[in-house]
Amino acid sequence: MFSENLKILRKQKGMSQETLAQQLNVVRQTISKWEKGLSVPDADMLTQIAEFFEVSVSKLLGSKIEEEKNFNEIAIQLSLLNEQLVNRNRRRRKVFKAVIISVVVVVLIPIIMGIAGMTGMILYRVQPQSPETLTSVEMVCTLNDEEYIYHISYDEQYRIIESGGDAWISDHVQTEKISDANILMAQIENYFEDHGGTVEIN
Repeated sequence: MFSENLKILRKQKGMSQETLAQQLNVVRQTISKWEKGLSVPDADMLTQIAEFFEVSVSKLLGSKIEEEKNFNEIAIQLSLLNEQLVNRNRRRRKVFKAVIISVVVVVLIPIIMGIAGMTGMILYRVQPQSPETLTSVEMVCTLNDEEYIYHISYDEQYRIIESGGDAWISDHVQTEKISDANILMAQIENYFEDHGGTVEIN
């Protein structure tokens, strides 16, 4: 093949890619691409390379035919080489895309799922308690033939969300200092029972 033949001929002459590039009036990167099989020279340049190395174009292209081909045959062979290079590069690009997509799937999806999970947790913490999770009780308290009513709303952890009722109860039990519903209900019950009253919880 041309790429291998060019490299062999250049090394036989003891030349670097840079030196050969200067001889052919091209840049070193062009020689590198030819030798890597990434591109091929046009017919004129191919003839110039063959003359420089004192070989036939057919030998330079790796053909087994010994006689010199005419210009049209050289162009046809170059066209076939270019087509092979294009197909090979296309296959490489497909493989590269497949690898990139695989990496994205393997790396990004767990990250996105983790972020989504964290967002869900944050939203859950930030959102106020929904009414369905609240429990409300009404305490009907009696003492000395007087009736006092007190309301308490609390969440699943018995944290008081809202409370209020007759000011007389608040003054005697100091309800504003208590944040746990169980403790508050117990304090109100104890106060009234200790003073001969009764408490009914609805």
